[in-house]
Amino acid sequence: MHEQKISPPLAEQLKESAGGNRLDVIVELAQPAAHDAPEASRAARIAARKEAFAQTAGPVESLIHRLGGEVTDRAWINGVLRARLDKDAISALSAHRAVTRLDSPHRLKADVA
Repeated sequence: MHEQKISPPLAEQLKESAGGNRLDVIVELAQPAAHDAPEASRAARIAARKEAFAQTAGPVESLIHRLGGEVTDRAWINGVLRARLDKDAISALSAHRAVTRLDSPHRLKADVA
């Protein structure tokens, strides 16, 4: 397992859950540089970033399915997938080169200073 890719909350959840349990996981992906021209329209730049995300996410989604899991959500703008898979599959998912971090789902909190 690539432990440096596992967040502390997910590591704790892995310790506490029994083998074979299905877990919801946030999968952070490497963000390739979008090759959009500065003179391109906003819509064209967004389309280029969505395409770059799809190219990175596709192989990871395939791996999740091969591991018996399911992708439950995608967020191209943040470069993340949400997936549900067996606890025992987390190690194989963490080994994928496009996966930069695995975390437990949690509510976002406003950063007010």
